[in-house]
Amino acid sequence: MLRKKLRDQYSNRLFVLLATIALALVVGWLVEYHHRGIVLLDYLDLSDLKGRSLLEIMLLIDPMRSMGLLFKIVGLIIRLLPAAIYNSLPVLLALGGLWWLAVRFISTLYDTQDAKEAHQFLNRNTFGMTAPSPVMIVKEGHISVGSGSLYDRVGGRGLLVVYNDSAAVVEKGGRLVRVVGPSLSFLKPFERLWEVIDLRPQHWKISVGAMTKEGIPISCDVAVTFKIDDRILTPEGDERVISPIRDKTADEITDKDLVEKLKKAGISTPLPYTEEAVLKAATSIWVRIRNPQHQEQVRRWTGRVMFGVVEGTLRSILANYALNDLLRSTVPGVGAPPEGGRIEGEQTTREKIQALLEEKLKAAFPPGDDNAIGAKIVRVELGEIRVRDVQDEQGKPLGIPDLVNAQLLEAWHAEKALKVSETQRREEAELTRLDAAQEYAQALAQAEMVLNVTEALRAALNRGEDIQPYFVVTQFVEAMRLMAQEPQQRGQRVPREVAITLDELEKRFRR
Repeated sequence: MLRKKLRDQYSNRLFVLLATIALALVVGWLVEYHHRGIVLLDYLDLSDLKGRSLLEIMLLIDPMRSMGLLFKIVGLIIRLLPAAIYNSLPVLLALGGLWWLAVRFISTLYDTQDAKEAHQFLNRNTFGMTAPSPVMIVKEGHISVGSGSLYDRVGGRGLLVVYNDSAAVVEKGGRLVRVVGPSLSFLKPFERLWEVIDLRPQHWKISVGAMTKEGIPISCDVAVTFKIDDRILTPEGDERVISPIRDKTADEITDKDLVEKLKKAGISTPLPYTEEAVLKAATSIWVRIRNPQHQEQVRRWTGRVMFGVVEGTLRSILANYALNDLLRSTVPGVGAPPEGGRIEGEQTTREKIQALLEEKLKAAFPPGDDNAIGAKIVRVELGEIRVRDVQDEQGKPLGIPDLVNAQLLEAWHAEKALKVSETQRREEAELTRLDAAQEYAQALAQAEMVLNVTEALRAALNRGEDIQPYFVVTQFVEAMRLMAQEPQQRGQRVPREVAITLDELEKRFRR
């Protein structure tokens, strides 16, 4: 198929060249014919047929006579041919001069290596290709063969081979015309590669500088895996991942060597992508100007994803957290996990930041027209968070991380000591309250005991009974036993030994 295309282009080229030469000779022959004043009918001895139409003349001439007339016409053409060549020579020289001027113009305009390169470029774009050259090979997200050549800078005609891991955006006359996926194809005249997009997953790791909630400078490592979007939205609004489309171009080529090379390259099994995502990624060029030198720094779609979206999103998330929460596990002696355990707060904070970052990034790159860059977030990993070192005007570190870590450690211990002191004060206050309550209960029990004994004695006096010593002791023992049986209501518990002693005393006095 490839050879057939090239043969067709060569035939067209040869036809155009021969037609141009033939046209110049015909013009020169006609000039000589009119210059000599030849009348064709007189030359062919057909003067008696003057005034008749061409159709009538052809009908009146018999076939045998027509053969003789044909030989006379051929003889006339051959007789006037040298003069025709001489007459057309200025035209041929003019065409050659125009070709030479065009070659010189192309060589000067496009700064070619030599006139031969300019001649080949003009020849290809005017008549077509005679061989599978020039060739441009695109793989691994860049032009691996043909970069910087005239074919690359100006455009086709030419052969274009795109591997399965890349896609190319073609422009012509300053307008993006199409997306070329993994295939073997041709670039039309003045079509050139405008941008090459890598279809492989991209894994970037950067360090993001941010400020904590207290205004302390920190840095956080983050690793993001992303790729060209391969999702589409169905008419119902559902998200669907497209499958890789097998390109049959390589199987249709009759050149065995090329087929073998293309199969090894794997261009027949491209990575999935959408043309809209490739166009968006190709047009997502970001020019960053660094002050005060104003040096322009061009970032492609990958840089726009990482430095335009990921960096800003993570910085805004970290600004909502205090340094103590972010660095709890990184400060020596503070928040150290127990053996075989983990710091629940630290892990929860890190996981929360990572989950929130991944959620925001996926929301920033949805499928469809709302995805301005054409990227798809695959995975987000949060790395180490540390205090950022600050440098002076000469670029020397000021040791801010060590100072902040020391201050953080001191603040942590002070906070811990304060919490311990508050706990001790609360415990001491509780003990004091319990002691006061116990003393009050003892006094209350003693007063109740005296009151009970006094009431028993007063009742005996009122009855006119004689109060014996053993009676007083018996009442005292009875009051003590009542206190021992109801300690919750009385507020005082009598020891077991005391209760046994009271029972023995009661038994002796009742004898």
